[in-house]
Amino acid sequence: MWSLKGQQPKIYTHGGRKRQPLIGAVDPIRGNLHVALTDGLKTEQFQHFLEGLLARYSHSKRLIIVLDNARVHHAKQLAPFLERNEDRLELSYLPPYSPDLNPMEWCWKFMRKEDTHNTFFTDFKSLKREIVKFVLKHKRSSSEIQSRCNYTKLYNTL
Repeated sequence: MWSLKGQQPKIYTHGGRKRQPLIGAVDPIRGNLHVALTDGLKTEQFQHFLEGLLARYSHSKRLIIVLDNARVHHAKQLAPFLERNEDRLELSYLPPYSPDLNPMEWCWKFMRKEDTHNTFFTDFKSLKREIVKFVLKHKRSSSEIQSRCNYTKLYNTL
């Protein structure tokens, strides 16, 4: 931020630490974005999200989901669900500390850049509304999402 020398810039904030946990996945080939607003990042919410993906992609033979190494992604409580769906669902983990390889991280960064960065929201509801608008805008075949997932070019050449 720029300001005149000797003048303290004012940054408006409500203070506090309200957060909106999100679970997301991106289809890099089609550019579809799938995001769920949750009340926490627990195993149950993650499993519910995976169930939703399986339902949305019921026409697909198999879903391969590339994940970071968050604890919830490795939870032992997921084992029965994963065993029941092993013919349709495969979880593949990125190397530790490699966010640059994760297309979903690129999408979160894009969302912050486009909608929330350097923006003062009058209340928490306004922030959530902006997140929902972003998700709805990029839910179906977004060229902006595709362009951030450079893997698309690789998949289309296979």
